[in-house]
Parts: sequence; C-alpha cells; structure tokens
Amino acid sequence: MKEGFLIGGGLLVMGVLLQATIGPVRWDLMARPVNILLLAVLLVLIGVMYALRRKVYLFEWMMQLEAAVPALCYALGLTILLGLVAQQEEGGGIPWLSQMLDFWPFVLTYAWLMILCGLVALKHLMRFSLKEIPFLLNHVGLFMALVCGALGAPDIQRVHMTTREGETECRAEDEKGNVHELDVSIELHDFIMEEFPMQPGAKMRVPKRFASEVTVYPKSGDPVQAVIEVNKPLKVAGWKIYQYDYDSDAGVESQISIFEMVRDPWQPFVLTGILLMIAGALCLFLVMAPKTGKKEDLA
Repeated sequence: MKEGFLIGGGLLVMGVLLQATIGPVRWDLMARPVNILLLAVLLVLIGVMYALRRKVYLFEWMMQLEAAVPALCYALGLTILLGLVAQQEEGGGIPWLSQMLDFWPFVLTYAWLMILCGLVALKHLMRFSLKEIPFLLNHVGLFMALVCGALGAPDIQRVHMTTREGETECRAEDEKGNVHELDVSIELHDFIMEEFPMQPGAKMRVPKRFASEVTVYPKSGDPVQAVIEVNKPLKVAGWKIYQYDYDSDAGVESQISIFEMVRDPWQPFVLTGILLMIAGALCLFLVMAPKTGKKEDLA
C-alpha cells in the first residue's frame, strides 16, 4: 500500500501549496451550472479510466484494496481533525484548519476518494450478479452521497425573512445582507408566545414556546396554511421554513416573526445515497449471516 499512502501524501502537499498560493476553495464559483458540468466531467473521467484499466496499470490499481485503504485513512484523519477543531465561517481560529471545508488538502483527499469509489461502483455494475448487489449498493450509495453533498453545497440557499402580522412578504436576506425575492411568499396571521410562570427572584419570564400562524403562497401550487414553531419546520416548494426569531423587545406582544428558510436541491440525491448504503449493509448482513443447519447437521 506504499503507493496509496504516497499518493495521499502528495495530495496533501499539493493542497497546502494551493492553499498558500491561491487561497481557500471558492465554492461559490461552483454553483449551478458549473457543478453540473463538473459532475458530467467526473462521470466521463471515471468511464474513461475504467475503459482503459487493462492498458493503464494505475487505473486498474485504483480499483484495488491497496488504493482504497490509504485513501480512507487520510479521509478519516482529516475528518477527525474537522471534528476536533472548532469551525468558523470567516477568519479567526486556527489558520486553514478552522475552515476545513474550504481547505484544499481536505477537498483533494475527498475528490480522490470519490474517484476511487466511482471506479469500484462501476466495476461491480459491469460484472453485475446477485452476489454483487450488496457491494454495488454500498459503493453507489457512498459515491452519490459524497459527490452530491460536495457539488450541491454551492446551491444551498439559506436566507432570513422578516414578516409582520397582517402582511405578506416575499423578500429575504442572506448572511451578507443581500436581498432576494423568493418564489414563495409568507403571510403572518399571528405570532404566538407561551411563557413559563414567573419564578421567584426572576426579572423576566422565560419563553416556553413561540410559533407563527401563517399562510405560505408558492408561485406554483396551492396556498398552505400552517403553524410553524421551533424544531417543527414547514416544507413547501423545496424550502424548509424554520421559526427563527421574533421581536424580543415586544415579547408576547410581538407582531414580527422571523423565519430561516433553507433550500438544498441536491439533498434528495444525498439521502438516496445514504439509503442505498443502508440497503447494501442490510443485504451484506443477510448474505453473510450464518445459515441455520438441520438437527442432524448439528448433532
């Protein structure tokens, strides 16, 4: 496995050089349609590599365990580092390591793992048989989850919409303060707040529950009436609408409700990949489960 660890180490060095010279990965430059083009290029590249596997030793080797294990070790190590170092969106923290998702060594390592996984998935697909199903499901699922999760990240929309009772709003702001006109409108009918009883010595009551009675108007489709509250988002027209905030100065008298709205068009593909991996694991368990023998066999 020396070659695998050398290639993984080389990707780390290359990533550090890229980070030092051109800066972090600019995911915003990979938004649709660029990510669609990258996906097409990746699929074609994997297909060409598989077709040339008999002529190019590297491509054949990339489908072996000796390539997969080092790649997984590097990916696992970087993922553990991601979990140990507090992540911050912009600046602060440990240079480079506090923005691991934009860190070139992290991205290159996972890109290498995606290619290896895609090749193995194609190999199992091309020699399809019943006994290949668990491995095919596992590798196709992992490939879908990794690729769609990475390429879909630039297309995630996260905005905040401020609404007032009796008014309909379709504008929302992103984290940079840019205003967007959305394809859904929200009419706030009533903001609801319940508070815990006043405790002895307390200066103010603590909110127990806050929610909003709304009607959501998608551009295509029927209006949806609902009550949105904390941890109970509403799904409409591809958006997840969360109860986010209110006018804290007014408290129970607040006539303002603020919603966080999130749309991730690639999420269904990521979830499909995860379900395929679960199905593959179940199939593998059933295939490898010990068979119950007959009584005379156990004697």
